[in-house]
Amino acid sequence: MDDIIPFPITVRPFKEHNQLKQQVLDAIHAQENAEHMTAPDSDIVKCDWNTARYDGDREWLKLINPSLSMHINKWCQEMGYKTFGITEIWFQQYAKGGKHAWHTHSNNFTNVYYVNLPEDAQTEWINPLTKDTHTFDVHEGDIVTFPSWVIHRAPVNNTEEIKTIISWNMDISIEDDHHD
Repeated sequence: MDDIIPFPITVRPFKEHNQLKQQVLDAIHAQENAEHMTAPDSDIVKCDWNTARYDGDREWLKLINPSLSMHINKWCQEMGYKTFGITEIWFQQYAKGGKHAWHTHSNNFTNVYYVNLPEDAQTEWINPLTKDTHTFDVHEGDIVTFPSWVIHRAPVNNTEEIKTIISWNMDISIEDDHHD
């Protein structure tokens, strides 16, 4: 396994988090086209994955979109990518006992913005090389970006506080000058 290259996982603060947090939470609370999602080993109290993940007119998305685009553009520059395209974006909320089973995503990268993060409610992931389980070292207001094929989950929220995340999948492109 010595020839296996580590994969990129980045954690960056979302600079506008403090000024946008309450407005975003209020807009999510007011959104009507969301649902309670349950499945084996999952309980998401409110989510717009099935109802609106392609809808660019959601109020919470309008609030964060300009700042989020700047954040992603900066990340692309740091990582050596030319452009990005968000294929879908949605929110999820977890009440006490809420969780999301192990899963992966489509596209190149998955991102999670921790809008409201109770203590000890960080996302867990599995290292595909060692099969060890890890926790992303994130805090409220951070955005973690990782390859979409990384197996991850939201562990049980053991607090009375609602955990709120915004997640999106994106594809990237590179400059042609990466090749000799």
